[in-house]
Amino acid sequence: MGWWSAAMRTRSTQWTYRTLPRDGTSAPVEPETSYLSVFLRTAHVVDVRRGLRRFHAAVNSSVSLPARSGSNAQFIATLAPTTLQDVAPASAAPADRFIQVNRRLAGPVPYIGGDVEAEVGLFSVPSSELAGPYLKLLESLSKTPALAFMGVSLALVEPVRQGIQLLAGDAEGTGLEIGFATLWRPLQTGWVIAARVPQDGRGFRVDPDEGRLLDESGGPVGDYPYLLLEVCAEPTRDDWYLIPEIADSYGELQREIRRGRQDDVEEALAVFRRTALTCGDLLFDDALRLCDQVRERIAEIGLAGPGVRSSGSHNPVPDLRDFSPFAI
Repeated sequence: MGWWSAAMRTRSTQWTYRTLPRDGTSAPVEPETSYLSVFLRTAHVVDVRRGLRRFHAAVNSSVSLPARSGSNAQFIATLAPTTLQDVAPASAAPADRFIQVNRRLAGPVPYIGGDVEAEVGLFSVPSSELAGPYLKLLESLSKTPALAFMGVSLALVEPVRQGIQLLAGDAEGTGLEIGFATLWRPLQTGWVIAARVPQDGRGFRVDPDEGRLLDESGGPVGDYPYLLLEVCAEPTRDDWYLIPEIADSYGELQREIRRGRQDDVEEALAVFRRTALTCGDLLFDDALRLCDQVRERIAEIGLAGPGVRSSGSHNPVPDLRDFSPFAI
């Protein structure tokens, strides 16, 4: 935490931070039952207060939570919408600066319990020859598919983290338009709102179709900047078969199956089981279910375990995505 604390200290205004249930109800997320995702649904920019001739708007985020390995999993992201690049502060109506982004900031990641730390900030960055391309580079790096998985190399994470820190805390003239740093405990699903308006008890609500923040009268908020996030917890993750360590281990198992040497298949299957059960990107029960399915399928092929049921000549080697490790 703290990668834009310097920018935070330049503001003395009290801002509003609030959570709202998604569908009228909200309950704590139980550990070891769900995959957590955090989405940026809306960014709204108005009244840039830095005296800039032109600016780029960028949303930077960091979400950190405990992992099964004992360390923390960290997800970092930069979003630099094209419509908010090289903009004159007074050149567009507030409606033109409403951006419905629907960008994943973290996850899906197994929630094993503990604190979830989140920092999200909407920044105005002074325009320059390098600012725009630099923001786009950070955005491109943070969209790298491998960053969705906890086993990713720090070589991918560090450049994004350092770039965000440079822009958010050290770049001359950069201003934090709205942001928050918080600890989600207990973790609950629903909307997260941060708005540059004093906490005065306003009856905010969210239009779930358009992703707009609405005021107490039901009209869209347009007088000040805000961020709207959504915290989700789902019992499955659609990309599970792309988890690098599991995909690599299963690929080796497939190769041994095609070679047809039972001892080597058994060894590769044992490696796959260890890999899946220690993988930080799957809930343990889901990993266990996957291992049982894979062993059963290989037994049908005729190359694993004493209870084989065929010679294997008529049973194809399944793709990893053909399995379904979730209890649904």
